Amino acid sequence: MTVPARVQGRRILLIIQKLAERSGGAERVLVETANALARRGYQVEIVTCEYRGRPPFYPVVPGVILSNLRKPERSRWQRPVDRARRLVERAHDVPGLDRLAWLSRHGAFWRRLGTHIEATRPAAAVAFMPPAITALALARTTYPVRRVASMHNAPEQDFLNPSRWDPSRLDRRRRLELMSRMDRIAVLLPEYRDWYPPHLRRAVAVLPNAVTPVPLHLRAKPRDKVVLSVGRLASVKRHGLLIDAWTRLAPSFPDWELKIFGDGPLRSELQSRIDAAGLTTAHLMGHSGEIAEQYQSAAILAHPAEFEGFPLAVTEALASGLPVIGFADCSGLNRLVRDGENGVLLPDQGDRLDNLTTALGSLMADAPRREALGAAGPASVEPYAPEVILDQWEELLFGDDLPGLPDAGR
Repeated sequence: MTVPARVQGRRILLIIQKLAERSGGAERVLVETANALARRGYQVEIVTCEYRGRPPFYPVVPGVILSNLRKPERSRWQRPVDRARRLVERAHDVPGLDRLAWLSRHGAFWRRLGTHIEATRPAAAVAFMPPAITALALARTTYPVRRVASMHNAPEQDFLNPSRWDPSRLDRRRRLELMSRMDRIAVLLPEYRDWYPPHLRRAVAVLPNAVTPVPLHLRAKPRDKVVLSVGRLASVKRHGLLIDAWTRLAPSFPDWELKIFGDGPLRSELQSRIDAAGLTTAHLMGHSGEIAEQYQSAAILAHPAEFEGFPLAVTEALASGLPVIGFADCSGLNRLVRDGENGVLLPDQGDRLDNLTTALGSLMADAPRREALGAAGPASVEPYAPEVILDQWEELLFGDDLPGLPDAGR
């Protein structure tokens, strides 16, 4: 392959704190972006800072370098040191100890990252999600590497929600302050740009996730009577609500199945919920390397999440001709799903369980409506074709038409 002159010698770092065996949406976007940039001829390196010396869940193409700034193996002194560090970090909101706790949690990452950037001399460095963005913002370098923050959720969740990321008040404050050190801030949707204060907004670019089109012959196959749900088994996805709705619906739809793909901390709790209800048609399927086939054979995607950034499960379902049902107040989803056109948006007023049960049952009972909604899905995600999004990535990394911040220098 002939590498274009504009690409030759350009090295890009994609940085994330943890990647080993993680199957989340941001992790997938990072790996797919790394692979796509490498195919275009860029020198691409994925940088992590984690103890687990295991490979990524998503496959990385040959040529992409994987670097872990922490050594997976630990010395005999590491365990007591880790215990002491955890004790310090628990004091994250104790006056006088809060800064020490914050430095204990984040300091090694940014110091090692600065050393690594100096050694590898990339033209651009992209940090995915707040822990890596903090590290990139504070990494000390002696040359002007372009620094990009890649955000993967609704901004109020990443900057204001105390249950996400580092729980300390100091970290929540610094997260937003440190964004002024970024040359570019990539957000998933236009409304997310409007959330940022004016002095940051001019560095913000809208960069959605890529959605791979599904050939017509694959989405025209007969569909099984399956309600599909895909996502991490965590409280934000509200799978418990879906199982409760299924408990009500199952007696009226004995030939239908609910299949929930994904894994996470609530797996045991959700399985107990299924068992307690005596459900024989609801299944926790775990991870699947062939999830595309599930989108192409199911009848409905149920996605009752509380909030999202730009949900890959939803975009892939729409690309596969699968109607989507979710709540109208779910960020990200409510931008992609158009009520009555390619899916169903549930009202957020009233009883959510009643709303979900009624709407899901209605859709399960109406095959022509499912077919009409599904047929509109592929066209609705055409603007997110991979080549289009990759062009936008190149512009974000190396274009000069988007002004940076006055204080973006280090």
